[in-house]
Amino acid sequence: MSSGIGVKGTLGRCYPFYADLRKCVAKKQVDSAPGMCWAENEDYFECIHGFKEKARILEVAAERKRREKLGESFEIKS
Repeated sequence: MSSGIGVKGTLGRCYPFYADLRKCVAKKQVDSAPGMCWAENEDYFECIHGFKEKARILEVAAERKRREKLGESFEIKS
């Protein structure tokens, strides 16, 4: 990951988040706030693991199921 090269030989999908986290950690001082790089860390972990995305998919599926039970239409328009 530290090289930035993905499986297909191109820039890895999470490398920009990793680079941001690395820059933040490099700026961090001993007396910096403990949560200084929290946002960058959260973004990087979300890119790797997709916890929030998976939770949202489950929420949408549950809502779809609920509406289908009620006989309502459930269309996602983007």
